[in-house]
Amino acid sequence: MTAFTGAGINAAPFSEGVTTMGTGRNDRNKQLLVRATPTGEVGPEHFEVREVEIPTPGAGEVLIETHYLTMDAALRLIMRNSSDFLFRLGPGDLVRNTVVGRVVTSNHAGFAPGDFVVAHTGVQTYAVAKGEELEKCDTSLAPASAWLGPVGVSGLTAYFATFAECRPQPCDTVVVNGAAGAVGSMAGQFAKLAGARVIGICGSDEKCRWLENELGFDRAINYRKGDLYTQLVDAAPNRINFVFDNVGGRVLDESLRWIAMHAKVLLCGSTSQYGAEAMAGPSQYIWLGTMRASLQGFVIFDYEQRYEEARQHMARWVKEGRLKLPEHVIDGDVGDFPAGFRDFYRGANYGKMLLRLPAAR
Repeated sequence: MTAFTGAGINAAPFSEGVTTMGTGRNDRNKQLLVRATPTGEVGPEHFEVREVEIPTPGAGEVLIETHYLTMDAALRLIMRNSSDFLFRLGPGDLVRNTVVGRVVTSNHAGFAPGDFVVAHTGVQTYAVAKGEELEKCDTSLAPASAWLGPVGVSGLTAYFATFAECRPQPCDTVVVNGAAGAVGSMAGQFAKLAGARVIGICGSDEKCRWLENELGFDRAINYRKGDLYTQLVDAAPNRINFVFDNVGGRVLDESLRWIAMHAKVLLCGSTSQYGAEAMAGPSQYIWLGTMRASLQGFVIFDYEQRYEEARQHMARWVKEGRLKLPEHVIDGDVGDFPAGFRDFYRGANYGKMLLRLPAAR
């Protein structure tokens, strides 16, 4: 285990993929498309691989070779058969994804071959993007892969939600739902750096041990085992001052029942609702009024101008041994993404889950 990987988890390549259309030549661009709109769990049967020519960059553009693909719960949200959201994926669409890749060819003065960049180019092995749409990875701060998780959107969400929105004090108790995920595993560590007592909620005893022994949480609770509310009361005898919610549903409801006076509940995600046919709001919201508490939404892009500040702090804490950047890296190819995403949604990940493509190995 290294300081930067934190979890240090590397899984074997997948043996289950999706149907491939094309010649199978190595000099082609593999793309993952939506085959069918899912109901319930998403699996390989909802995707297909297409092979096309590798694109050529035009003026002001660069050609990127994808090294890492991210597993994000929001993908399930935009694959719903619904027009309620800004983005929607349907049959025939390229699967949206944020990637880290290496610049192969550049027609933009700000990028050179060999640079690593963050790009929103989807699940494919090669892509062309405009230079102004890319973010260069400073690998002196963190490895390229970490720019998709711990020092990317996931880690930045946790950082600003903790230090700018919640601002916990040493006397406070913070509950993190979805604590073993990409955002939750960072949020809990940041709350500990602020001096708070931190309780993580996750879905297995193994993850509970990981949160406590590897990431320093004061307590971790398996919501699938025993009565969640009783466990929360036992873990937080003085009630909960801050709820960092990534899950929604029953886990959020049980947390709301034990909030303290003037508590704050921050909504960063609702993964339990993304695949549901009909979304359900919190049923225990009455406690917000009773305890004079607040329920607030949070989106990281409000803090875009302060990303560098956060990354500098994270790099220093990693160097000092006070922070780990958890990654769960699996090896495979574009056609292995659906099986990886299914396992991710079943809770297989410890920290940020990434698919490492052959170009990165």
